[in-house]
Amino acid sequence: MFPFAWPRVFLLSNEATGTPENDCGVVVVLRHDAIPYAMEHRLWTKYNFTEMFHAPDPMSGKPIAQNPFWKPAPGSYQFPGIGEVEIGIDQLQDSGVMFCVCNAALTVYSAAAAQAMNMDAGDVYQEWVDGLLPDIQIVPSGVWAIGRAQEHGCAYIFAG
Repeated sequence: MFPFAWPRVFLLSNEATGTPENDCGVVVVLRHDAIPYAMEHRLWTKYNFTEMFHAPDPMSGKPIAQNPFWKPAPGSYQFPGIGEVEIGIDQLQDSGVMFCVCNAALTVYSAAAAQAMNMDAGDVYQEWVDGLLPDIQIVPSGVWAIGRAQEHGCAYIFAG
């Protein structure tokens, strides 16, 4: 949940201290086992991402067959003392947050999925790329993207 909660916390904190969210620049790089969150519901079902990436429903901990951070239902994410917090990818994008996904991870994990399902690695990779959510950019690697962000003056970076 952290790749989605922290951008919202950052935006809310800046707003509370006088900086509107449109003056903030936030980039989230989905890498390693966070890459399925960059993909459409249909891929979650077909490739059983909840099992493959150990990605259950973030609130209940139960297995799911869809991306819990793409267009979540109103009230999906409630936090004690705060209430509803909009941390869906679409909601964060509406607030100006940019999302990227690591191509190295896409390549490795799609090949592993292909091997496990006796499919062609190139076909699975292309299906995953074609199934990326709108406006999510592919970057060569997550660490490459973090390095470029630092070069452009990014002041806070968390690489968990």
